[in-house]
Amino acid sequence: MRTILVPIDFTSTTENAVKLAAEWAKHYDYEHIVLLKTVGESEFDYLHIAEGHSFVNEENVNSLLKRTDLLLDQLSKMIAEKAPHIKVSRIVSDWALTRSVNEVLKNQPSIELIILGSDDQASSNESFVSDHIISIARTSPVKTLIVPDHYTYTPVKKIIIPCDVKSIATLERLFHHQSVIRQKDVQLLFLNINTKEGSDISPDKKRALEEYIHQHLTEIPSSIHYSYDENIISGILNFASSNETDLIIALPGRHSFLYYLASRSISEGIYQNTNQPVLILK
Repeated sequence: MRTILVPIDFTSTTENAVKLAAEWAKHYDYEHIVLLKTVGESEFDYLHIAEGHSFVNEENVNSLLKRTDLLLDQLSKMIAEKAPHIKVSRIVSDWALTRSVNEVLKNQPSIELIILGSDDQASSNESFVSDHIISIARTSPVKTLIVPDHYTYTPVKKIIIPCDVKSIATLERLFHHQSVIRQKDVQLLFLNINTKEGSDISPDKKRALEEYIHQHLTEIPSSIHYSYDENIISGILNFASSNETDLIIALPGRHSFLYYLASRSISEGIYQNTNQPVLILK
């Protein structure tokens, strides 16, 4: 049973991710959505200090559990209204979020995709899940879809794939995700960002990339684009915006969103991306 995992909290950011999960499940033939809620100290202050010791306020804990049940009811109903044939499961975990995600993945091998809501620049939320996007995406063995808070689902027709012309072997990862790239009317836009002004990509490397794409992705309309920007993230997002793309696919390697975000600031990448979801492949 093809399954999507959606970690949730009490914000509209993760509610929007659940809406996207229902649409994604319908379009890409998933049959099951798992909603994961963690009961963590970081979400509210339920510890009191007395004589050097801390103890749990039972009333606050019970209140949180009741709110959690109501939230899960609300989101399950939302999925049922959008996709009545999709099975919905709930998991409430006492562990930290990243550990909870990886434990669920270990126990449910049918999960093929994690969908994470991301606060964006226009958002007033402080999503608990959004704060853990990078740690989840880095440790998860399955692909991860990051959804900006104000993103509204539209059918994916135009996909931008940032790639490094010096490492075309990373494109092999695309072949494991054909349900996304081989949809009807889908167009792939491969983008190489050159960060050194005045230095051009050699004709041999360009030709090797063209031949590779032609050989392995013959049936899919595609084009290759070369651009210059000192900042890879801004170069990708500017290109995506000007070409009205619907999805960014992040491959492993130097041009990956995940690689860049892990070594820079999360706000420099995901929070700048208010228009398109980002699919991080493994």
